[in-house]
Amino acid sequence: MFYLSGLIIALGSILFSIVHLRQNAANYFDPVGLAVVVGGTIAVAVMIFPWEMHREIRDAIKRLLSNHRLDLKAINLECFEMVRKLRDGGTGFKPTTGSITGQTLIDGAELLSLGFGEEKIQLILEERLFQWNERKMKVANALRSLAKYPPAFGLVGTVLGLVSLMRAISDGASSSEAGFRMAVALVATLYGLLTANLILNPAGENVVKSTAEERKAAELALEAVMLVSRGANLLEAQEMLNSHVAPEHRINILGNLSEAESEQAA
Repeated sequence: MFYLSGLIIALGSILFSIVHLRQNAANYFDPVGLAVVVGGTIAVAVMIFPWEMHREIRDAIKRLLSNHRLDLKAINLECFEMVRKLRDGGTGFKPTTGSITGQTLIDGAELLSLGFGEEKIQLILEERLFQWNERKMKVANALRSLAKYPPAFGLVGTVLGLVSLMRAISDGASSSEAGFRMAVALVATLYGLLTANLILNPAGENVVKSTAEERKAAELALEAVMLVSRGANLLEAQEMLNSHVAPEHRINILGNLSEAESEQAA
């Protein structure tokens, strides 16, 4: 949602500038330049995108267009509930948290039920988290790499417009017509710059940001699994999980228990 909000603000600023300059918005429309920039960018995307990672690409686009935000306090609470349930001998924990965080909790519970040791569980889950991060970063890097090309295609559109302008001048075009054709030719460069710096580069940076946030939440889930593996008591589990998040995302479940329940948890 922040990505879409940023696009709306930027487009609003551009429209305000056009109105302030007393220009007609139609003067900034060039079908040739638009076709060259959009078509060329799509062509390069087909060449360089890791399309085998279609799931990661789909998730990245969905996050760009949605209002998805991680609730670290809710995730922290769910991690604590997992520790409490598995510590009491429960099985089949099903988290409500999705994405890599929920998958880490599911995988951790499965590895614990299979009897894997602490070091093996940590090694397996850290490797899975690393590979997930690598896939996400490939998508982000592909978006940022793609941002290099629209300005070049914008120049191609401008060159095509200038060629048309020169031919018109040689055919006896008036100065007003020549000026108009020159202005239209330059619009293609504008399209290229906007596509690169308003759409693709911010999209890549947004994927990097969301990946870092999800990784932090997944590390919290990993810590919960390791606490169960080490046989930590609930008080230790609560404080260890709280140490991974900001103060506003901390939980105090044991503080609401009776004295007898707190002693039992410890």
